[in-house]
Amino acid sequence: MTSPVCRRARGRVESKLKDLGCYLPLYKAVIKGDWNEVRKFLDEDPEALMAKITIESETALHIAVGTGKHLEFVEKLIRRMSPEDLALTDQNGDTPLSVAAAVGNDQAAKLLVSKNPELPNISGKSGLPLHRAAQYGHEKMISYLLEVTRNDMESYIALGLVEKYPEMATAEVHGMGSPLSVLARKSNVFPSGADSWWKIFIRYHVKILKFIKQLRRRDKMQHDALELVKSLCSEILELDDAKAFSLLQQPLLIAARLGTHEIIEEIVDVFPSAIWASDEENHNMFQLAVLHRRENVFNLIYQMSEYKNLITRHIDNPDNNNILHLAGKLPSLDRLNRDSGAALQVQRELKWFKEVKKYVQPGQKEAMNKDGKTPWMVFGESHEKLMKDGEKWMKATAQSCTVAATLIATVAFNAGLKVPGGDSNDGLSQFFNHTAFGVFAVADAISLFSSVSTILVFLLILTSRYSEEDFRLILPAGLFVGMTMLFISIISMMVAFGSAIYLVFGPHRAKVVIPVGSALVLPFTLYVLLRPLYHMIKYKTIGPSIFGKQSDRELH
Repeated sequence: MTSPVCRRARGRVESKLKDLGCYLPLYKAVIKGDWNEVRKFLDEDPEALMAKITIESETALHIAVGTGKHLEFVEKLIRRMSPEDLALTDQNGDTPLSVAAAVGNDQAAKLLVSKNPELPNISGKSGLPLHRAAQYGHEKMISYLLEVTRNDMESYIALGLVEKYPEMATAEVHGMGSPLSVLARKSNVFPSGADSWWKIFIRYHVKILKFIKQLRRRDKMQHDALELVKSLCSEILELDDAKAFSLLQQPLLIAARLGTHEIIEEIVDVFPSAIWASDEENHNMFQLAVLHRRENVFNLIYQMSEYKNLITRHIDNPDNNNILHLAGKLPSLDRLNRDSGAALQVQRELKWFKEVKKYVQPGQKEAMNKDGKTPWMVFGESHEKLMKDGEKWMKATAQSCTVAATLIATVAFNAGLKVPGGDSNDGLSQFFNHTAFGVFAVADAISLFSSVSTILVFLLILTSRYSEEDFRLILPAGLFVGMTMLFISIISMMVAFGSAIYLVFGPHRAKVVIPVGSALVLPFTLYVLLRPLYHMIKYKTIGPSIFGKQSDRELH
């Protein structure tokens, strides 16, 4: 063996081997699966295990995996290598796993992935290992790699397959439909897959660096998904109109149910007639958006021309319901439970009804369905229980907050009568000239007035009529104002308490003042962390509307 020569060759050309002849014995031993010869070579030159020993820059592991045999031999090589070493690539950017995928060596693939789970996500010039397995038709390998490839690579995988095999775009699988239908069901890979209020909350409460990394990965996934939709649509357009419509109809309606407006925009952009697609109950995409409360899809109406007046007049066949009747129906629980508390759920439902009402003809607002009910009658009947639950929830919340505000008001009132340090001979506090005393007085007054205001606001809530219009604005706004005032009263009380401690112990008793001052932060922190409801109410009351134009892209 000539391992010293090999070392000198590596030293001269760094990672690129110039003289491959020195590795010929190792190459032949790997091809034969002769472990004894390989072990002798590696014992003398351990670095040879990571060296590029062929003109294609393959390592010994690349070759061993590519032979498709000698599994024990491959396992022994893997034991000698670190997880990072398993990711070494040849001149085509292929890892040993990509080679295993190309030859269908699924046993070797499992050994590789068990030591380095990231290998399935490393792409070479020919794509991911999954692409290589698909290219050579290894079904067993494809099934395995689908399980171990990271979820956010799905769109990238599919996009690569469609680009290589365009006929896949128009293929239909029994029970699943076309690839575009399958993609339409994956609403989470598109930007519209997350609730906007939660994204706002995340942006302010998650560690910034970690969040940026997540955003980049999500943006890449979303970009690949959109590119895949475009590729599928362009392939479908090669068919005749009738076939294209039948292939595009189902994914468009699925996207409407799931709220994936990006798919709808791409489909309508290349095939405008698809906007008239309807399901077996004669529901078009906007009616489905209303039924399933998908504001991302319904907002596409803002991007339409006067055709929106035609499409919103559509009547479903079975029950003679117009789109406003559908807005009056109660949605599924998963859509309803996006809001915390029955009162906020009623508020969202009323906002939906009011928004849809803008786009129906005057006669449809009072039109009766097959059961002789107007849209508002449908809304009242279907939401009756929810409104009762909303009333109970609102009263329970108001009562709890009233008790807390009453306690704070009592404490603040007593603190104002019994000032720290007692009175001097002239009736004034002995700390009258201290700055901290002024802080105490102001904070105590704010705490008292804000807690009393909180009590009054929640009394108004408790004595409300609890009509539909009250739920839409007055009650949520009152709840937001009341909770804000309660929050202010708590903070003011803590500030007043801190000022009193400082006045009593003075700046020279730091061992007492500093721990107490630090502890004052705890109630504030707990209130913020344990009151997600407050953030939700704030967003619902003063946040942007869920309805409105999402893009300048003209739809139809």
